[in-house]
Amino acid sequence: MKLLKVRYALLFMTLVPVATAEEIATCHESSRYMIVEGSTGEVGTNFLVKYKRQKGEPPVCKYVVNPGDFEIPNEEAEYFFGLQGNLLILDSGTGPDPRGLIIWDLSKKKKVYTGTYSKEEAKIKPGYMEFWLETGRATDENCPKSKEWRTNGLGAAIETWVHLDLSDFTVTKSSKTRCSPRQ
Repeated sequence: MKLLKVRYALLFMTLVPVATAEEIATCHESSRYMIVEGSTGEVGTNFLVKYKRQKGEPPVCKYVVNPGDFEIPNEEAEYFFGLQGNLLILDSGTGPDPRGLIIWDLSKKKKVYTGTYSKEEAKIKPGYMEFWLETGRATDENCPKSKEWRTNGLGAAIETWVHLDLSDFTVTKSSKTRCSPRQ
């Protein structure tokens, strides 16, 4: 009798419903868009852009592709970083800095910017972004810690604090620089 109860308990445990990616979603909204994050089953995120319309039901926070939606499949481990106006800003990578920076224009349904950046301290402001950008090679002279990092199996690079204009994607360098380790 005990063995029968254990078998029924195991059978019951296997029938418990599991939530799907469609049922558990992370969404980001602006006045024009709802961005739904969808699992890839691996690293990175798929993105579903739902356009808000003046009339009709507002979009639902579920990763279900409907007519008129725009799907951005994960390519290289992308993650949501920000949404400003028509721009979807994605972080890309699986390791430490530098990471990929990808910007989509949702009104045009196309990538408008790709580059690298250091996510640490990166800021999205109205109309622009600021972040550290690799701009040079580190040496023992311009980066005193580079020798220590090399002995620990790391590299080093010189980074400059930059301003990325989100209207035309021009990069303006500041006079602020630093030396950063690289994996």
